[in-house]
Amino acid sequence: MSQNRLIAIGAPRTKERRPRGSELTLAPLHESPERFVLDPARRIVERCITRTDGTVAKTRFPLKKEFCRSSNQADLARAADQAFLRSSAWPSLNTTGPPIKLVDLFCGCGIMSLGVWEACRALGRSVDPVVAADFNATAIRVYKRNFPTASVLTGNIEESLNGDLGEDPTPVEQTLVAKVGQIDLAIGGPPCQGHSDLNNHTRRSDPKNKLYDRLARFAELVRPTHIIVENVSAVLHDRGRVVERTAAWLKSLGYSLSEGIGEVSDIGVPQKRRRHVLVASLTRSPNVAEWLALYHQRHRTVGWAIGDLRKLRSGVPFDEPGRATEANRKRIAYLFKEDVYELPNRLRPDCHRLKDHTYQSVYGRMFWNQPAQTITSGFGCMGQGRYVHPKEQRTLTPHEAARLQFIPDFFQFGADIPRTLLAEMIGNAVPVKLTYCLALELLR
Repeated sequence: MSQNRLIAIGAPRTKERRPRGSELTLAPLHESPERFVLDPARRIVERCITRTDGTVAKTRFPLKKEFCRSSNQADLARAADQAFLRSSAWPSLNTTGPPIKLVDLFCGCGIMSLGVWEACRALGRSVDPVVAADFNATAIRVYKRNFPTASVLTGNIEESLNGDLGEDPTPVEQTLVAKVGQIDLAIGGPPCQGHSDLNNHTRRSDPKNKLYDRLARFAELVRPTHIIVENVSAVLHDRGRVVERTAAWLKSLGYSLSEGIGEVSDIGVPQKRRRHVLVASLTRSPNVAEWLALYHQRHRTVGWAIGDLRKLRSGVPFDEPGRATEANRKRIAYLFKEDVYELPNRLRPDCHRLKDHTYQSVYGRMFWNQPAQTITSGFGCMGQGRYVHPKEQRTLTPHEAARLQFIPDFFQFGADIPRTLLAEMIGNAVPVKLTYCLALELLR
């Protein structure tokens, strides 16, 4: 199994001698497959993707007037990404060839599937989401709202994949295999709370961590051409060595593999977030470090992502901030009155203040001109992190958190979803751009 790991993406190569075991960041070996062309007369930027056969696929993004003045590639990429995020209607498809058949295990509300959808759109292909599975009924409802042709399975995935690795298919598994047929791409983000460094109760020993190998079982039964698995970076320290065991099994099935830790702000996501990804393929030789380096972008900021949403109130939970307690309202007011971004220890609650802590960002105010910190399901509470809006005396709305997760406006959560469930789905999502880059490299 390839052991290429990365902390930051896109730094230049170096011949500097490094201690054994240190992490090495690779620069791209080739130019990015993405190129952008400006048409100022029509106020559009065209994204041109070079396929591996040398042909070029093109998609268009309508631009605001103020973004039609630069022909710099970085500026055009920023403008295209912002147009994508602000689009209120699903972009049209101009497709050729058969659709990409997709299975999304642990699908949540469908954000990884959305990354695949956008990668396919960039290549002039469509997506056929054959099966999506998750235990969360609300998330499945949102998935179906956005991918109405998908067949969805609501419940624990081990009920549908109930055989041990290496065993003959069970009757239930035979039904699933017959249902899905030949699959081009299988993706999944197994529940990660047990791995998270923020979870002191079950960290690295949660039984849910064992769900990771259900993706290997699916590969054993169905043999999808490509696989993408995403999780928090701490999954590497799981006591059951779930990544190592899953990767070894996939390799025994004939898959080529690469896995690594990517910082999503380095590919244009406006937040700091380190995620572990494992990519496997029967036809490609993946290299997570080099592939993500191809899509390196200058860091995007909070203001870039949510600047147009400051005063937006639509009357639905998606556009409403969390309700702060009286004590937290006073803390927020202090941050703005003193024009500071960290709350002094003396103003924190006793449960936090009296402990020996290093969490200075908790109860903090976001920086307008920097990427956000990692967006979690607690983004509506200042006690969960640096989630006070940089210019408004409130915490983030779900809409703003979605933008920081690179979830575009056209993705429909629905006015019927309570704010707490919105926070859970958005905070647990994988930024769209991460899946987009990896799927694009697998499929182009």
